[in-house]
Amino acid sequence: MPKIKILIAEDSKSIQFLYNKALPDAFFEKSLVLNGEEALQAYKTQKPDIILLDMHMPLLNGYQTLKILRENFKDTATTIVMVTSSSDKEDVMACAKLGIQGYIVKPFTVEELPQLLMKYHRAKSVTA
Repeated sequence: MPKIKILIAEDSKSIQFLYNKALPDAFFEKSLVLNGEEALQAYKTQKPDIILLDMHMPLLNGYQTLKILRENFKDTATTIVMVTSSSDKEDVMACAKLGIQGYIVKPFTVEELPQLLMKYHRAKSVTA
């Protein structure tokens, strides 16, 4: 079974550590970047199955990165999940309008993350 390719855009080292702990290498091929600009560059070369975007990053934030992926790159196939400490309804709605598959509020547990990602990814695969 091929590994699921995940691009993780997260500037916090402690959250990156949680991603590495939560997402086993046996099932996930992970790529970590520190900001939205790096995420866009990695997206072009890696074509990930899932992108995890931190909402608050330097250079380009998660929302700006999402907007570029969906509107400029015309990507509708990639599962995109926003990860943030904000549960503001306006943020969630703005991201939903751009076609996210999920919205995870920090802090998350390492136990719940793989199941959430697979749920969002399967739902995207069914609608694609």
